[in-house]
Amino acid sequence: MKNFLITLSLILCNIMAYSQKGTIPADNLLKTKLDSLVNKSVLPFMSESSRVGLSIGIIKDGKEYFYNYGSTQKEKQVLPTSNTLYELASNSKTFSSTLLARAVLNKKVTLTDDIRKYLKGDYPNLQYKGTPITLLNLANLTSALPNWMPDSREIFAKANPDSIAYILDAVHRKYSKQQFYTDLHDVKLDTVPGAISRHCNTAAQLLGHIMETVYGEKFGTLIKKEFTTPLKMKNTVLLGNVKLPASMAFGYDAKGRKMPFIDWEDMQVAASIASSTSDMLQYIKYHLNEKNADAKLTHQPTFGDLKNGAIGLNWKITKPENGPVRISHTGGSLGFSSYVIFSPESNSGIILFANDSDMKTQNELIKLAETILY
Repeated sequence: MKNFLITLSLILCNIMAYSQKGTIPADNLLKTKLDSLVNKSVLPFMSESSRVGLSIGIIKDGKEYFYNYGSTQKEKQVLPTSNTLYELASNSKTFSSTLLARAVLNKKVTLTDDIRKYLKGDYPNLQYKGTPITLLNLANLTSALPNWMPDSREIFAKANPDSIAYILDAVHRKYSKQQFYTDLHDVKLDTVPGAISRHCNTAAQLLGHIMETVYGEKFGTLIKKEFTTPLKMKNTVLLGNVKLPASMAFGYDAKGRKMPFIDWEDMQVAASIASSTSDMLQYIKYHLNEKNADAKLTHQPTFGDLKNGAIGLNWKITKPENGPVRISHTGGSLGFSSYVIFSPESNSGIILFANDSDMKTQNELIKLAETILY
C-alpha cells in the first residue's frame, strides 16, 4: 500500500504543478533542487492569463534537463514534451550566421565582402557615400537596411491594432523572393553601414539567400545537411518546406487568438525554422564546444562592447561583472516567443519556448533564464 501511494504521488506530480489560480499541467517531478527552482520560477509566469504552454531545455554540468508546462494548444489540453516543435522566429538567424562562419573558414567568402558580389543585377544603391554593405554588416545588424520589406507602415498606421498580425500575414503570403529583390533596388540607406546596430529582418533575409548562393543549395537542404543530420536534430524543420508536423504547437497572441505560422517564402531563411528543446540543446551543445571553429567565430564581438552587449555574428554577447561571458538570442513571431542563452566558459545553457506572444513574453523568458541558470 505504501509503495502504491508513493507511485501515485509521483504520477500526480508528473501531471500537475500547483498555483494560486488552480492547476497547471506539467511534467516536473519536483524531486531535485533544480526541479523546485524551475517550478517556483515558472508558476508565476504560467499564471498570466495569456500563457498557453512552455518548454524548457537546460544543459548544466554536462547533464540535460527538460521541463514542460501548459498545453500545445488552447482548444484542448495536450502537455508539450521535449519533442514538441515551436517556431524559432529570429533564433533562425543564428543558423545563417553559423553557415557564414563556415564559409569564411573554408575561404568561400570573407566577412568584408561587398554583398553585391553575391547578388544578381546592379545595386548601386546598396552603399552610402561610397561605403558598401558587407557580409559582416548583415550578420551584426549594422547594414543600415530597412527592418521590413515590403514597407507596410502606411497600411499598419490605418489598421485596427487587432488586425495587424493578419495583415502582415496576408502581405507576406503574396510577397515572393523575386519581389523582395525588385524592391531591394529602391532601398535608400540613411547612414554608413557599420555605424549603427539595429534589428533588421531584411539583412537576415539577404544573408540567408546569399548563403544559398555561396553553398549552391536551398536553405532547407543546408539546414538538413549542415545541422539537423550531423547533430541528430530529428524534430527540426523549415516551415513551408514540409507538411506541418503533428508535434507542432500552435501559437497565440495576447488575446488568445490562434496566429498564422511564419512560413512565408521571403522570410523562410530569416524566421521559419521550427524546433524542439531536445533538438535545440544539441545545437547549444555544438556552440558550447568552441573547438568548433565556426561556432567560436560567431561568438567573437564585432560591434559594441561586452558590458552593454556586443554583437557577434547575430549572437548577442555580454560579460557580467561577476560571471562568464554569455551568448544569447531572442525570437518572437506572431504567436511564439523564444530565448536561448549559453556560456562556453561554464558549459551551461538554456532554451525556453512559449507558444504565446504578447508584449512581455520575451522579457519574461529572459528573466526566467536568469533565475533558473544564472
